[in-house]
Formats: sequence, structure tokens, C-alpha cells
Amino acid sequence: MIRKLILPLSLAFLGGCTLTGSLAKEGVLSLTEREGRERFTLAGELPAHFSIQATAYFSPDNPERCQVYSIGQGEEVTRELITQYTTTYHDHPADFSMDIPLTYHIGLCNGTLQQVALLIRGRYGERSWQHHADHGGLGIVDSRPEQAPPFNSDGSLTVRGYCTWLFQISKLQLELSKLLSCSEPDEHWQLDPDFAKRRSVGAVLGRDELAGKTVRLDLRVNPEEEPSMYRRWIQTEKGWKPCQGTESSERCQSPPVFKTFKMGDQECTVYPNCKE
Repeated sequence: MIRKLILPLSLAFLGGCTLTGSLAKEGVLSLTEREGRERFTLAGELPAHFSIQATAYFSPDNPERCQVYSIGQGEEVTRELITQYTTTYHDHPADFSMDIPLTYHIGLCNGTLQQVALLIRGRYGERSWQHHADHGGLGIVDSRPEQAPPFNSDGSLTVRGYCTWLFQISKLQLELSKLLSCSEPDEHWQLDPDFAKRRSVGAVLGRDELAGKTVRLDLRVNPEEEPSMYRRWIQTEKGWKPCQGTESSERCQSPPVFKTFKMGDQECTVYPNCKE
């Protein structure tokens, strides 16, 4: 299921008479809100226990027609034009599809799509804190740059994303927690071993050829989890073992001195099997 939220303006900074007048004005303007007819589709299959949030940002074509008073800043500011789409979590792989407009209008204020920010969210347990997310995005420019990949003959373009769970010991709970890292792999689904050189999931798209097209997100999860920090864990035949740091560094001592950690109600010595 896709939840859609339209966020054309935040009235959080308005107050008093200004709030009353602005609410009345916005009430009238809300009747004129509409998406443009031209749009493209963002679709794909999400892995189990994953969700995605796509936030479309529109840049005002005529800023002078897109002004609203902000009591916080004491002056008129250019309104934000945003639409947001969010999928729900499933315990199995699930298809999703979002139709994203290329233009957005409210009153005499017209906006053109500039960016679609992606928030890729994963859940690795049932507790409220056992989730994490990483960012990606689709940049929208007037015409596709030469180095950007073109759409296929069927009007589709595939964007690859490879997500890896990075495990660590939470300092607050002294329990194993995970971070999600999603990057763009090469055509063989390989990632650069240097984290600093990895690119976020996404693409640059030309607005002049985007209407009616489909951008397919091929998102996969790395079956091999990795430590979140270098030289905090040592891999053994039984699995990954965390080790004590030194007085001057959290990195493993030499020779290593191992420590325990918690997974739920269990006291563990090795990940992912807990017990050696």
C-alpha cells in the first residue's frame, strides 16, 4: 500500500491574526491544488522488511506568486511544494508503484519537479528501535547529461541499489544494533571496497524525456553483514567476535581481548549465532 501526503506549506510559524488570515487564504488556495498531467512512475520490488519513502520537491517557476507570510521570520517566504509517497513494511518481498507528477500547482503558483529524495528503510527486529534507513535520490534536470544512462526502448530505466546491514554494539543499550548502508553497485552487483568511493542509490534524469517513463528500482540485500566500524570485531570460524579497545582507541588490542554483548535476553560472544 502506498500512502501519499501533500505538503504544500507548513503553517507552524503563523500566529494570531496573521494565522487566521493565512488559514482563510490557504483554505481557498487548497481548493486549487492540483498535480500536472505529465508524470513518471517509480516502481520496483522491495525486499522483505523494507519500506521506501519518496519525497518529490518542486521548484516554483514564479516565486513572486508563491509567497506566504512566516511569523517566525517576520516576512513573506517562498512556500514549499512537496508531495510524499510512503510504502508499508511487509514480511515478504512486495511490489510498489508511485506515479510522480512533473509539475505541481496551487493558485497562481506553479512548481516544476527538481528532485525526488529517497529514504530506504529497513527493519531487522520487532523492537521500536530496531530499524534504520539510508538515503538516495533522483535528480531532475532539463535535459539528460551525456554521461547519464538513457531509457530503454520500452521506456524503462533500472536503478540498482545494494543494501548491507552493518552491525555494532549500541553504547546506550549495550546490545547489538544495526545500521543500513545502501549504495549503487556495478553491473555485476559488486561494491567498491572503499566506503568513501561508493555512490548513493539514484540517477540523474532529463525532464524533457521523463513523461510517461518508468524508473525501476532494483533493490537487493547483501546476505553478508559487516561490522559498522573498522577493527572493532574479528572474524573467526564461529563468526564475528567483538573485542576490547585500548585506553587510547576503541580498536581491538593486539593480541585481542574479546568481550560479550547482548542480543535480546541472551548474553552472546559471537555474531550472528550468539554462542560459539
